[in-house]
Amino acid sequence: MKDENPIEEVWRIRDELSAEYGYDVHRMFAALREEEKKHGDRLVRLVPRRAPEKPAAALREEPPPYRDKPD
Repeated sequence: MKDENPIEEVWRIRDELSAEYGYDVHRMFAALREEEKKHGDRLVRLVPRRAPEKPAAALREEPPPYRDKPD
């Protein structure tokens, strides 16, 4: 088993990637967009949902009235 903390590994990889792009978030995302173009056939594109035509029913009905306490 590794002695390395998984969070520290994520931080290390993040620092390596950031340094690779000169800590410029715009360059980093431009590179990600280029990478997406290479693998576009494997990416999932979500189709936006249409808004409902009429409002949805209430999530919860009114509770039944409380009965008097038994004697």
